Amino acid sequence: MDKEEQLKQRIARSDKTAFAIAFRAYYSKVYKFILSIVKEECSAEDLAQEVFIKLWSKRKTLSTIQSLDNYLFVISRNISFDYLRKAFRKKRVPMEVLDSVLLSYISIEQQNVQDAKSELDYVRRAVFNMPNKRREIYLMSRFDGYSNQDIADIMGISKKTVENQLYLASDEIKKIRS
Repeated sequence: MDKEEQLKQRIARSDKTAFAIAFRAYYSKVYKFILSIVKEECSAEDLAQEVFIKLWSKRKTLSTIQSLDNYLFVISRNISFDYLRKAFRKKRVPMEVLDSVLLSYISIEQQNVQDAKSELDYVRRAVFNMPNKRREIYLMSRFDGYSNQDIADIMGISKKTVENQLYLASDEIKKIRS
């Protein structure tokens, strides 16, 4: 049995010393990964701590995971995206983070970097100018990957309203491009 497996088993048995060892071994890597996503040192520190809080709270399930390293990566990614999702909704997201996320959603092939930046400007402008509810629906659909029905259920609106809002959001982006 390798060291990581032993560490997982000890943490699963609520061994605080093993948890402290994992924290010291992985904190820096988790923090740097989160920082690469959220681009804010203070937020990255808070989110990295959340990752380890979640690890401790889910310790009884560690026997079902293959790799502690991968598990921490997934928790880090999910917590970071949750943070960004909330920041998008409040319009409190650093522009470079918005840029990297929006670039991943540009659907047309770009000839060069300048074309991509130009396209990004169009999309950014359109998203920030959308009414709050429409922006939230659009981001839940495109950024979070929710289905139209899931969005409707979460927001307490009809699926048809979600579809209409997504249509209007796409239309706004097309209009800004023209």
